Amino acid sequence: MESKQQAVPKFEWDFDVPDTPFWKGIDMRIARNFITCYEPDELERIPFDEKSSLPEPEKLMFLLNELKSSLAAQQAAAAPEKLDQTNPVAWRRLLLGIETMYKYLDMPKEEAETIRIMLSTTEGEARVPWINMLADLEVRNGNFAEAEALAREVLPWIQAHEKLGRDSPQAMGTTRTLIKSMWKQGGKKTDEARRVVGETQVLIDNMGTSKFAKYQSEEKQMLRELVDVLEGENGPKGGADSNN
Repeated sequence: MESKQQAVPKFEWDFDVPDTPFWKGIDMRIARNFITCYEPDELERIPFDEKSSLPEPEKLMFLLNELKSSLAAQQAAAAPEKLDQTNPVAWRRLLLGIETMYKYLDMPKEEAETIRIMLSTTEGEARVPWINMLADLEVRNGNFAEAEALAREVLPWIQAHEKLGRDSPQAMGTTRTLIKSMWKQGGKKTDEARRVVGETQVLIDNMGTSKFAKYQSEEKQMLRELVDVLEGENGPKGGADSNN
């Protein structure tokens, strides 16, 4: 009797990067946040093949310029109305694409401005992902107290969301932001960060039976790598999987 393999679930944020020379080696988030801004016929008109031999930073700048051109064209078409009012879905997707390129191009000022523009034109729960992005940016900018406050603001919402939850990749990502932001503040904050590491290890250990089981190994590795880096900065004091 043949055993039936359980299908690995695919979530709405999962994305298959095109198997073409241009996209080879490009992070899934970059590809997803660009491609979802366009219809298939629009993508066919973008000269990816001509840019396939470019180094990655130049590819990202090419994608950024395409997104900016698309945003400008759609804003002009919407005038005198504002695009965030006439087509909020397109507005959010284009701003997310632009923010992603700035992040991977290490352009923090432009990234911050993009996030703040989005927050100024967004209300309610739609603000949560952008506050989360701002928390991540503040960590990278060394503003650890600000990052902690932002992460604490959005983490309960993510953990309680019916499509997400405490062991979702989104919650885990925000938890790592919280851990790093507290750890870097030192003193009692570092002790608190260590406690959160322990709680997160337990969540990851139990992921094998959750709907997010396919992410268990990746989440375990990312937490271990984060703690290794933080421990390396402060000296060895034990951390994720320290007994393995």
